[in-house]
Amino acid sequence: MVLGLAFGFCLLLDSCVSRVEVARVVNADGGLVATVTETNGGATTDFGYQVDIRRNWPVGWSERVAYFYGARRSDCAYGVNVRWIKNDTLLIGYMQAKSADVVNRTGIFGRSVNVVFKSGINDPSAPCGGVEYNLSR
Repeated sequence: MVLGLAFGFCLLLDSCVSRVEVARVVNADGGLVATVTETNGGATTDFGYQVDIRRNWPVGWSERVAYFYGARRSDCAYGVNVRWIKNDTLLIGYMQAKSADVVNRTGIFGRSVNVVFKSGINDPSAPCGGVEYNLSR
């Protein structure tokens, strides 16, 4: 019973979920930064990937532009790939995801920014497993 209460309390506070920034990409004029944060709730959950955009300088608040659950870059690699394809256009590529949600597509810090999703992109160079795990190897 005590273990069940502790687990429930942990979930309620969201303290059992790890959050690690796993990618950071600056746009061409250096004014905006896109980041990818991997969330990990443990063995019984898939990885989550939150994509944010913030000003590069001065550093301040970020705007969430997308969230993915269970995203994969290949048959064995989790995650999403982000890159600026134009100064104002961020491409988020992935092979598949259990869910992919756009939160905000334009009007970030007074700038017009387009966020483009492209599924079906297989990244055979992505190492197997979660992104954080492979960053620490």
